[in-house]
Amino acid sequence: MTEATYLSCSDTAKLVRKALKREFPGVKFSVRSSVYSGGASINVKWIDGPLQAQVKSVVSVYAGGDFDGMIDLKYSVETWLCPDGSAVPAYSGGTEGSMGVHEGYAFAPPADAVLVHMGADFIFADREISRDLLQTALDETCAYWGIEDRPVIVEGKFGAVYLDNDTMVANANDYSTRLVYRHAEATAR
Repeated sequence: MTEATYLSCSDTAKLVRKALKREFPGVKFSVRSSVYSGGASINVKWIDGPLQAQVKSVVSVYAGGDFDGMIDLKYSVETWLCPDGSAVPAYSGGTEGSMGVHEGYAFAPPADAVLVHMGADFIFADREISRDLLQTALDETCAYWGIEDRPVIVEGKFGAVYLDNDTMVANANDYSTRLVYRHAEATAR
C-alpha cells in the first residue's frame, strides 16, 4: 500500500466545511477544530436544518480514527481523497487482531484519488433545536398524545431553550418532555 499523506486538523476542517456546503447548501454550520495532547477532533454544530444522522453520514468519512468501546481502543483509518474534496474509505486494520469487534477493510482508490490520513481523530455533530422548532414539536406532540398538562419552554443560559414541567403520558408510557424532544430531533427543517 502507498504511503498516506498526513493532513492537519485545520486542513481536515476545511474539507468538512466544503462537504457540508456541498451537501446542505444554505445551512449555516459552525466547524471548530481542537488539537490536544493525544489527538485532535472537529466539532460541527448547527441549528435546526438537517438531522444529526444526515450530517454524521457526510462528515464521518473525514475522521482519521475510530473507537472500539468493547476493548477501549482508538485506532487509525486511512481515506481516499478525491480531487473535488470528497472522501471515501481506503484502509483500516480494524480491531479484530486486538480481540476487538471492528472489522478491517481495504478499498481500491477512485480515479485520481490520493491516500490521506485525516488530521482529526473524531468528528462530533451536534444539532441544536431552536425555540420555533421546539414550540412546533411541543404543539404537535401534545395534540397527537392528548397531553393537557403541557411542558413549558424555558430560556436557559446562553440562549438555549429547554422544556420544564415533565409529566408521565400514560398512553405513550413515556414522559412528555422526552416525547417532544424526540419529535423535534426527528424533524428536519
